[in-house]
Amino acid sequence: MSHFKQDFLIYVAADQNLYKIEELIPSECKLSTHNLSEGIPDLNQADALIVRTVSHLNEDTFPSPPNQLKFIGTASSGTDHLDNEYLEGKGITLASSNGCNARTVAEYVMTSLLLWKEKHQPNTPFGKVGVIGVGKAGSAVSELLQDFGIECIEYDPPREEREAEFTSASLNEVLGAEILTFHVPFNKKGKYSTFHWLNEEKLSNRSYKLVINAARGGVINEIALMKAYVEGRVKNYVLDVWEGEPDFNTEVAKHAFIATPHIAGYSEQAKVNATKMICDQMADFFELSSGSLNYQIPPRTEDLAHIQYDLTKIITRLHPILGYDKALRDLIGRPDRKVLFRNLRNEWPYRFEYSSLRIRQGLLDEFPELKKIGIQGF
Repeated sequence: MSHFKQDFLIYVAADQNLYKIEELIPSECKLSTHNLSEGIPDLNQADALIVRTVSHLNEDTFPSPPNQLKFIGTASSGTDHLDNEYLEGKGITLASSNGCNARTVAEYVMTSLLLWKEKHQPNTPFGKVGVIGVGKAGSAVSELLQDFGIECIEYDPPREEREAEFTSASLNEVLGAEILTFHVPFNKKGKYSTFHWLNEEKLSNRSYKLVINAARGGVINEIALMKAYVEGRVKNYVLDVWEGEPDFNTEVAKHAFIATPHIAGYSEQAKVNATKMICDQMADFFELSSGSLNYQIPPRTEDLAHIQYDLTKIITRLHPILGYDKALRDLIGRPDRKVLFRNLRNEWPYRFEYSSLRIRQGLLDEFPELKKIGIQGF
């Protein structure tokens, strides 16, 4: 089903699951929405196309882009689902929402770390955390780790090449951390390929308390990770992304400390940011008189009174990470798990970022970790 706006200058085709697209699309656009997970529709009238990561656009899947299509935006930080060279060769300008969900991803990582620490080493410091990839999300992770007084080792040689003021740790330094968390783009080409970056060779003579991947499936060799886990060199791991999504390695999922269906970057705030950023870039490209329309998300108050809480119970009331974990594990053994994996990503309500939540001040006083993670009191 398509939905249209009036008083338009350009035609825009968009994924029907783009969050708040109808509220945010510039007023000078005529919008049609489509189920892009089923393929690319007829775009003969479209000047712009806005997609999500479920749409893989390359020479095989999109062999004949219409001549008038000049702009493709993806409402995501990652762009590995787009063949940049091919699409730009067709005269199409590409845009992404890089950084839209950086804070949300950082909160997912910190939530995982807090839950892991409460269960496995409640009276012991975290230890050094290696942050591999220090772009928008990785920087947000580092900032949050530092708020908790956790020593982090930042590894990002490509950024060091681009930015004179940034110094990357060495490979040996980052691999010497006790915990690793990944925030790199997926890239199979060039000297900075991230395909199977964490592999059997890097895992062969090292041990880790925890490995977290909230970047892209394929950055970690899951078979090598599983081998290291079985042999005791990786004690625990958290995976939000999987090789072969929407399918996933069920054996790897079974043994994960936390396993989720690529939702680390999902929140009300991140989704609005993603759509808004693409609409604004599209408005700039077509020189429209206005960008995305105004849309405000008010803070949410959570009434946690009259219940005895520990830190784990509070966190899991405010972040659905363990609900997603259970839902993913329920798919193990299901022949239709690929469809259900997509459904989990599309149909669950988005959470609120911690900074947009308000709880009783007494709980913040009792659990200072909640204040450090960004929650405010009332």
